[in-house]
Amino acid sequence: MRLGLFLACSISAVIAQPLGQLPKGKVVLIAQPHHDDHTTDYGMGGVIARFVESGYKAIYIRASNDEKDGANSYGVNDITNLKETRDAAKTLGIDEVISLNWRNDFMNPIPLNELREQLILLIRKYQPEVVLGHNPWEHYQKNPDHRQVARALVEAYWLAGLDTVHPEHFKLGLKPHAARHFYGKGRLDWGLGQISNVALELNESQVQKKERAIAAHRNVYHSPGLRRATQARLAAQGQHIPEFDTATDDDASDLNLHWWMNHNSRGIGAKAGVKYAEDLYYMDATYHLPGLKNYIETNARKLP
Repeated sequence: MRLGLFLACSISAVIAQPLGQLPKGKVVLIAQPHHDDHTTDYGMGGVIARFVESGYKAIYIRASNDEKDGANSYGVNDITNLKETRDAAKTLGIDEVISLNWRNDFMNPIPLNELREQLILLIRKYQPEVVLGHNPWEHYQKNPDHRQVARALVEAYWLAGLDTVHPEHFKLGLKPHAARHFYGKGRLDWGLGQISNVALELNESQVQKKERAIAAHRNVYHSPGLRRATQARLAAQGQHIPEFDTATDDDASDLNLHWWMNHNSRGIGAKAGVKYAEDLYYMDATYHLPGLKNYIETNARKLP
């Protein structure tokens, strides 16, 4: 585990990330397995905030019920995590949260085609230009929910635009819709998989929103005993954290999340030559046509 983390961080540290630009559009649809996947260290909370600040309407799909995420009973975890999902989403500017309520960590045996159809229907309903989610080509993903939702989402991103796929949707007044842009986020600390190919720059406001959004998930991330445990450990080494000397337990927990998110945003930004950034794997409408993509990049001219 430590060797995998070291290798992932070491390889990631030496690979420069090209800066990308936000595509033009009106709607971004984010589909993730859990309540907090948009704001964790491998999340995309800052990018979501940037899309919203650029005028996009954002829709968040929580695929699982998060019943096992937290120290409470399944029912309490589900209800609490859903509320905190909405609180975090509000901080990022997300307009709507949709919960599909598949059982948390039990998504391996579910019918993948059923989950995929739900996502196809939602893509057709909201007609996003941009889809955000996990990268299905990240390797060694331990979490079954991440694997299933990532695979179903990238298939839905492709299939939602075909009129031969689930034509029964059209009786609801829906039409085929092909989103033009896909951004996927991967966890490389569990094993080196497909490396991100673009970084999106963040400003101070977007990083701060990301920090506040993860702090909203108190059921999972709030750690009131952190300050005392950290100070005791450091005191044994003749050290201390000045900010923790006067902070309450609650404030220290939030400070830790702030430092965590800020550290990650700065690290990715450094690889891209900016102060803050998040990195993702990007595919556009011609990713599966590399010959055409190359020809357009080389030969396309402005209209007279």
